[in-house]
Amino acid sequence: MLLTEDRVSQIKEKYQISADIWPELISGSQAIAPNHKYLDWMANLIQRIGEGEEGFSHGALITILEAVSQFEKWKSHLPQKDLYQYKSLEELEAAFENYRKEKTRNIKTHDESEVVYEDDRFKVVVPQSHDASCYYGSGTKWCTASVGSPSHFSTYDREGKLFYILDKQAPTSSPFYKVALNKSYKGGAGFWDAVDQSIYENKGIEHIITHPKLMKTIEDYFQFTYAEDIAKITEEEKQHELERIAREQEWAQRRREALARANASAQERRAGDVWNPEDTDSEGMAANALMQWLKDNGDWNEDNEVEEIENQMAELRLEMEDDPEVIDDPDGPLAQNYGEDLNDLEDELEMARLDVHDVYDIFLETYDHYGLYVFGYDGAEYAIGDDDTADEAALEQVRNLIDDIGVEGFGDWVIENNIDGDDVAEEFRWSLEEDIRDCPECHLDEDYDKVLSYDGRQHQIKLEEQIGDLQDKLTDEDMKEEWEDIETLIEDLENELEELEIDEDWLEWDEEKMDDWVETRVQEIRDDPLGELQQWGYEGEQIIGFVDVDGVAEDVVEADGRGHGLSGYDGDENEVHFDDEWWYIYRIN
Repeated sequence: MLLTEDRVSQIKEKYQISADIWPELISGSQAIAPNHKYLDWMANLIQRIGEGEEGFSHGALITILEAVSQFEKWKSHLPQKDLYQYKSLEELEAAFENYRKEKTRNIKTHDESEVVYEDDRFKVVVPQSHDASCYYGSGTKWCTASVGSPSHFSTYDREGKLFYILDKQAPTSSPFYKVALNKSYKGGAGFWDAVDQSIYENKGIEHIITHPKLMKTIEDYFQFTYAEDIAKITEEEKQHELERIAREQEWAQRRREALARANASAQERRAGDVWNPEDTDSEGMAANALMQWLKDNGDWNEDNEVEEIENQMAELRLEMEDDPEVIDDPDGPLAQNYGEDLNDLEDELEMARLDVHDVYDIFLETYDHYGLYVFGYDGAEYAIGDDDTADEAALEQVRNLIDDIGVEGFGDWVIENNIDGDDVAEEFRWSLEEDIRDCPECHLDEDYDKVLSYDGRQHQIKLEEQIGDLQDKLTDEDMKEEWEDIETLIEDLENELEELEIDEDWLEWDEEKMDDWVETRVQEIRDDPLGELQQWGYEGEQIIGFVDVDGVAEDVVEADGRGHGLSGYDGDENEVHFDDEWWYIYRIN
């Protein structure tokens, strides 16, 4: 603590900054990093800005604090992980922008759809067929994207138009990474999140509603493109609209009933004390671990009224015991007044204890989050699991994302890291073998990579046998007079034998050398499969077919962390140690 205070004092002495800036700067610095490790960088930047013609403003301070807070969250993904390597706020924000672009998903356009709007973050499309609706709605629970039920899409498409608002940067764990806007020709409109829940009062999609261009572009497109349909509204269509509203109200009622059932289940668990950590299952331990984490982080609804009432009662008893009148007359009117006051406080205490939250105020949702338990508390939903289940959940989330956007939606490095070199090599082996045999001279050396053909070897054997026979005759004394002729003949045969090994008529390409060339090329392909695929003209889906999806998932989780995909609220992974086990928590709404 003293070291931290000393650091702050030294920095305040080092920089000439207005006194009214320091309190908020120091407070913001401590919120980002308790040891004020970034305070010097911020103070230096503020002094430099303050020396400019326009001076330093409060808004600039907020901008700097927000940027440094963002750096603390994203630094593991940035090329320079030391804040002091960034010389300006612009340089830091450029690094942020590059990271945003890297993590932006690429969403291909379906042929049977119309792109209404697109920027770095959002893509808005109108599906013009059930197939296109299923394509864009992959990963959601929209009835209009149900593969086996085209009637839902047809109904909505007949009564109005669906606009799918696709957020290319939001994690797929967020219920708002895909939002469906249903605009009716009769003027009605409704938003639905990715889990097919109606979005009331635009909660959670304020960034869409307040977007400077997106909503206006949608409205202009709708009014212009479907002007004739809007003008043809009939009483029958109005009736359909009323029916649609009734369906929405029915859905809302079912949701209220589901919440009531959840409350009833919670009361049953409370009555049986089934989440008692002394004797419960994994579900109960997860609920208790979540409660512990919520308490540690100040998010648990602690009711201090009980403690206050208990303190009042203790003070009242002390006051009563020390009161001379009560001491003189323990059964007198004043003693009775004290007793009545204590009884009233006892009643208040009993009521207050009923309001104190316990583990059974945590709701267990009926669905899971990639295999993790999902609990609701105080309007928020949390997914929780141990280390193994969190690992598998994170991998499953990325696998689902791959199914949704394809492997190509990730960085090239992910693809390169996970191309199966063996598969690529075997893909080309047959072509290589065919190539070497069709044109061996294209790859081998005429002088070193040829051997005697079969006929050549047979002729070689014949010459060697002839030379051997003649050499035997040189030992025959009866043929001494012919030795000179025999030696001449042997010399001629040896010359012929020597010339045989360079005579093209008797040579052929060495099969072993051809096999060696194939194996060398196969190994080169194993070593650089992506480069070889590209060199052979492969692209897009052809390359993706060689990618190990599980490997991609593992790389993405390792690079981004589990919270990036599992926490739709803030992308954070939180941990708590409860009952000798670590639990990992992700807020999902």
